[in-house]
Amino acid sequence: MELYIRTLGDPNYNGKNIHIENEVGQLLTQIETILFTNKREVMGAPNFGASLEDLIYDFHYNEYELKRVINEQIEDYCPLAEKYKVEVDVIFTRGEVRDIAQLNITVDTQYLVGVTIQ
Repeated sequence: MELYIRTLGDPNYNGKNIHIENEVGQLLTQIETILFTNKREVMGAPNFGASLEDLIYDFHYNEYELKRVINEQIEDYCPLAEKYKVEVDVIFTRGEVRDIAQLNITVDTQYLVGVTIQ
């Protein structure tokens, strides 16, 4: 069981839920938590989190390196990823002020976590 972490304005938000019972929903929540957590923010797990801002803008990683880091996080911290197929795709495009990273993570060929970082 995972706590329901969606907020008003999120896609498919349901204000009546307090936890997620289906496994794919739990996996999606775990992946979102990894993506939006910086390393050293979780006590007792200093390597948990993708630290996306650091990876994309401070270290100037390329698409392949960013994809590798996200896949490692999913393998290490999402046990349900062994049961469901998880694919990570990263695309960089040139922005006006700085480059834009588009992350698309597909779970079980039908559920998508999409993140744009500008």
